[in-house]
Amino acid sequence: MSIVSPQFFVFITILLCLYYTVFRKCAWVLLLVASYAFYFFNEPTNIVYLIITTASVYISAVLIDGINKDIKDLSNLDREIRKNKKESLEKKKKNILKFALIFNFLMLSVFKYSAYFYSVLGLISNKYEALNFLYRDEINTKLLNILQPLGISFFIFQATGYLIDVYRNKFEAERNPFKFALFVSYFPQIVQGPIGRWNLLKDDLFKTPVLDYDNLRDGIILIAFGLFKKVEISNRISVIVNEVFSEYTGYSGAFVFLSVLFYGIQIYTDFSGGIDIVRGVSKLFGVELSINFKQPFFATSIADFWRRWHITLGTWLKDYVFYPVNFSKPMFKLNKFGRKHFGPKYGKFLSLSVSTFLIYFIVGIWHGAGFKYIAFGIWNGTIITISLILEEFFVRTKEKLGIGDSKLYRIFMILRTNILVCIGRFFTRASGFLVALSMIKYSFSNFDISGINLDVFRSFSLTKFYYIRIAFGIIILLICDYLAEIGFDLTSYLEKKSKFINYIFIIIIVLFLFIGVFYQDSYVSTEFIYRQY
Repeated sequence: MSIVSPQFFVFITILLCLYYTVFRKCAWVLLLVASYAFYFFNEPTNIVYLIITTASVYISAVLIDGINKDIKDLSNLDREIRKNKKESLEKKKKNILKFALIFNFLMLSVFKYSAYFYSVLGLISNKYEALNFLYRDEINTKLLNILQPLGISFFIFQATGYLIDVYRNKFEAERNPFKFALFVSYFPQIVQGPIGRWNLLKDDLFKTPVLDYDNLRDGIILIAFGLFKKVEISNRISVIVNEVFSEYTGYSGAFVFLSVLFYGIQIYTDFSGGIDIVRGVSKLFGVELSINFKQPFFATSIADFWRRWHITLGTWLKDYVFYPVNFSKPMFKLNKFGRKHFGPKYGKFLSLSVSTFLIYFIVGIWHGAGFKYIAFGIWNGTIITISLILEEFFVRTKEKLGIGDSKLYRIFMILRTNILVCIGRFFTRASGFLVALSMIKYSFSNFDISGINLDVFRSFSLTKFYYIRIAFGIIILLICDYLAEIGFDLTSYLEKKSKFINYIFIIIIVLFLFIGVFYQDSYVSTEFIYRQY
């Protein structure tokens, strides 16, 4: 059941009616049942992995929380005895955490990368006939079908983030296993995020719901905008992207580069559109989900881009990977080594660079199996590291040239950033690493702007009206993102208007949803790109 299908919205409508009436006193129980039903209808055989993660993290968190309380109770003991007991308890706590993390991330690794490694085995067996018995096409097909549980990266990251917070004693572990199960499985966000935090979600998930007009209005607006992004822009522009990336040599280098820009728009409208839909659906239930995008096309650097793109993944990696690694003993020693051999000015970048590369290596492999994803991470990590090292040089150069923070300079930085992002997109969209390199080389070596013409667009066998809808969609998207960038908030604007204006606006939005999106000949309920993650 896709979240852009009419069936999903029928499911939501029925659920809302029950949520605010019959099950109001035990609303969270209804959400739990609905969440597991949603997952079961999408992944009936793989629901067991959701249960395994939930159970393993719940038990580990309760055990760690108990140890945290035992540590607090040591205050009345003799100093030496307290020290020894605390060390013993801390070691026990750390071992529980390690076991839970290794267990869950090992399970994640198996599901995300087993099919890839088995396909590599197939390539090896083709080269060496003696190994043919190790590989079977039917096994590879089954692996591809089985080893992709819905939202496994998202619910494992969310659950383990909660566990680490309990380990750090930020809050007590939830004792009710079913309430914790709802936190992990909450159906709007389980498909593709955003990655939630326990302290931000628990109050909304378990409160007695009160029907709120503002939540309904804001939810409908978010759903409408999300559908607009997904159906009107992402699904349509994918036709061009798929054609070009399947046989890029049939087009000029300029058009190939344009297609990767189109792909950037496609993946942004696909992912952020899905996030808008699930945030809107969650709003209808009075549950606020975290913002996951902040106008990434207006980023002025690669680092700024990643602060705006998939924000909840970025903050998760920052809180649970970057800071622990950067402030670890090995990094302290590396920092000391760097300062000694390269001086205090540049030596400090050594440990920071290692931590940065580790983060973007994880970002790369999170996107998928294969060296092309690692290359994607290396590309971003390299640019960010170089930017950090040369930051002082850039500032001095700006001062010498008399370049201030003018609008023209900001536009230059935005264009530069988008070009660098687009180059990185070659790695994630191309069929392989070598193909990505070949496409990058082809784009620049055969860059002929005249290759972008009407004849090329006609070759896709798409109507003029089709292109008009794509162009209109992109223009609307950029206008909306620009307004958000300068601080305009539609919901705040509507709050100042009369109820009548608000009702008229919502009626128009609803008509758009059901006439402009669902009931059109060209509508196709395609799956989201990030569903596989």
